[in-house]
Amino acid sequence: MRMIAMMGLLALAGMASAGTPLPDGPHVVTSGEGKVSVAPDMARIVLSVSKRDSVAANAKQAVDAAVNGYLEVLKRNRISTEDVSASAISVNEDFEWENGHKISRGFRGSRNVSVRLRDVSRLNAVMDAGLAAGMNQIDSVTFESSREDALRQDARRKAAAQSRERASELATAYGATLGKIYSINSVGSSMVNRYGGELGTITVTANMPAAPAPASPGQYVAPAIEFDERVQVVFDLVR
Repeated sequence: MRMIAMMGLLALAGMASAGTPLPDGPHVVTSGEGKVSVAPDMARIVLSVSKRDSVAANAKQAVDAAVNGYLEVLKRNRISTEDVSASAISVNEDFEWENGHKISRGFRGSRNVSVRLRDVSRLNAVMDAGLAAGMNQIDSVTFESSREDALRQDARRKAAAQSRERASELATAYGATLGKIYSINSVGSSMVNRYGGELGTITVTANMPAAPAPASPGQYVAPAIEFDERVQVVFDLVR
């Protein structure tokens, strides 16, 4: 009876966190977490362009011209169209308020281009090329790994091993052994840049004269990418 009572305590403790029906007999609920960190080998860049004109069609044509120029640059640099997205566009009337009255300032057109860069060493060159082609804002830079699927699997295996180890320790502590697996749940999955992967927003004013060429290209320090997998498992217990 004492053994059954102890197993019941374990069952109740696990029931609070388990999102699944639990077995009627003695059982134990544990969780495990696995993490894998790796240096990025890819980057995703989002550049945008915004233009204002008194005529809506002119605003659209201006942003189209900048995007077309950038797409041509990417093509010349042998970046596959599969790694480029440039479908979004918006043209809206631009308003400002003066003395309680809404004043039209013309129309603002905007577009963005997302590029998956499979060689992070070209990051600076691709951003510079986009700005030179007429894009006037760098919205974000995030870092990725081409081995994401394999790394997630590795993290998942570590989470499973930890959950089994914890369950075995608990069972042994109460004089029982692990039986069959009753259920397994994936509690969570995430990918984070450990020190923050975005370089922020850099705005370039299109009306300014071209700045002198820098003495050296910009340097960007990529954070480590961390894959985190968590699982929850229910084991039957054998006396």
